[in-house]
Amino acid sequence: MAGETLAGIDCGSSFCKGALLRNGSVQALALRAASWNIEESGRLILEELLAKGGAAKAGEAPVVTLAATGYGRGKIAGARRVVTEISAHARGAEFLCPGIRTVIDIGGQDSKLIAVEGGRVRDFQMNDKCAAGSGRFLEMVARRLDVDAAGMEALLALGTRVPLNSACVVFAESEIISLLAEGVSREAILGGAADSLSRRIAVLSGRTAILPPAVVTGGLSESPGLCKVLSEVLGVEVSPLPLGIYAGAIGAALSAAERYFVP
Repeated sequence: MAGETLAGIDCGSSFCKGALLRNGSVQALALRAASWNIEESGRLILEELLAKGGAAKAGEAPVVTLAATGYGRGKIAGARRVVTEISAHARGAEFLCPGIRTVIDIGGQDSKLIAVEGGRVRDFQMNDKCAAGSGRFLEMVARRLDVDAAGMEALLALGTRVPLNSACVVFAESEIISLLAEGVSREAILGGAADSLSRRIAVLSGRTAILPPAVVTGGLSESPGLCKVLSEVLGVEVSPLPLGIYAGAIGAALSAAERYFVP
């Protein structure tokens, strides 16, 4: 509806994200680390969105249509509807990059391969059996190697990789400790971790084809280094998506406006 203020909250296992839209454009974005108290996280995100977007006025309750998605979507107070992460990321990615056909959502708990057509989900596959197929895996490796996001990109840019044989995060950490003791470089270990994650996503592509244009959403959406490894392993160019960490929140906000909702 023209002039309607829409809000979407994507409360995942690692971060809680929010987006405020008005007249088809993003007015505000918000991000905070996920808390044990999902209701409180959602409330704080909404307050931040309203303050940033100018929708909050002293003594006046703003009229906002809210939808929620993500791990904690059922706990977001005031949500008009809840939306699956799969449909929210497809819708949000299409908004950020019109014409997108494949979305690779690398979340804190799982990874999803989503075939998209016109912003709608055509097919999807999910890897939720092991954290080694999620963003948590790279987060663990980066922490063990004592590198931040910028450091991770610098190491991945060197393009060296050592195979990681462990199929479990717990055993992979032990393997990394052994590799460091053997003198294997940090860039080779991190490259191997990115390759391992990419190969787990490639398994999903055996059941759902990856068609270009393809992008990454989630916390690693703007990583050129990871996208390069994904492209090599998958055999399809995968591009970074600016603001892709907010794709779920944006998609939820767009869904909030629909009178007849199609998930």
